[in-house]
Amino acid sequence: MMLSRSNQVGEIYFLNGGDAQSLPAGLDLGGLNVPLVNPRDVTHELDVVIEMGAQLPVEWLKQMKALGKKLVAFFVGHPYAALCETPIFERPSGHIFNGGPFDEIWLLPQYEKTSKALLQTLMRAPVYVMPHIWSPYFLERRIAQLANDGITFGYQPGRGKWRLSTLEPNISVAKTCHYPMLVCEEFFRAKPEAVEHLFVVNALHLKEHPTFLYFANSLNLVRQHKATFEQRIDLPGFLSQHADVVVSHQWENAQNYLYYDVLHGGYPLIHNSPMLGDAGYYYPGFDSEAGGRALLDAWQQHDLQLDRYQASANALLRSVAIDNPANLDAFTRRLLA
Repeated sequence: MMLSRSNQVGEIYFLNGGDAQSLPAGLDLGGLNVPLVNPRDVTHELDVVIEMGAQLPVEWLKQMKALGKKLVAFFVGHPYAALCETPIFERPSGHIFNGGPFDEIWLLPQYEKTSKALLQTLMRAPVYVMPHIWSPYFLERRIAQLANDGITFGYQPGRGKWRLSTLEPNISVAKTCHYPMLVCEEFFRAKPEAVEHLFVVNALHLKEHPTFLYFANSLNLVRQHKATFEQRIDLPGFLSQHADVVVSHQWENAQNYLYYDVLHGGYPLIHNSPMLGDAGYYYPGFDSEAGGRALLDAWQQHDLQLDRYQASANALLRSVAIDNPANLDAFTRRLLA
């Protein structure tokens, strides 16, 4: 969507890195007007191949290299965590460093510290840090569906008791529910009358594990039956019906679409990301006590400062927007180079 705004970019294709012949309807990509193609069908139409998400056939990449095409590997997940955790936890293979002959590597700013040198050594190619970009395109399509059902997305002021939530994926130590639960516990101990419920989303696979059970059962929120553990659910549908605030935590994963989507709706976001500027309510590192104070501050102040809060959120969202000229310029410069 962003590159199509450039007069220096021609045709754009989705390269099918899997074995399905069409995109699932749930991806809702029909409005983008970008065809899904078998890589071999467009071998001679392409100038640049950007691998992102799915891995492309290495023999085809070598053929493209021999034809003088330029190849880019764009890492938008956590390379270090994926490389380490996949064998440790016996998961299906993540990114496989299979000798694809890439000309350069693109990396998001949040992973520069842990993964830039790693990728440069492994892949024998220069690594460039590229902007994190976001669009409300998909979010707003879902919001429109909810509106048709009479459901309103967006923070609603005036509730005396808050419904707390944490939406971390819980599949890597980079983003889990543990510290958000501790933050909510600190808030509950300080202001029990302010808490209606805590929803721990993406956590069904955790709740039967003894280690997690002992952790959870040590909290007043769980002991007093104020917390439930939920399945995976879409963010707009969940927030618009079940939550007033989102409590988050990350470790070397400071740029996150979750944050942008929550801020877009004006919901209070309690977070420890140093890359969000003045947006949301910040607490440092692994300091759950400070997180509890940030949540208390949000509960006391959010309704009084909605305009200022949304202005800070909008400034952040503008910095990552696909129609921000600085973002398009950064990508265009790399393509031309």
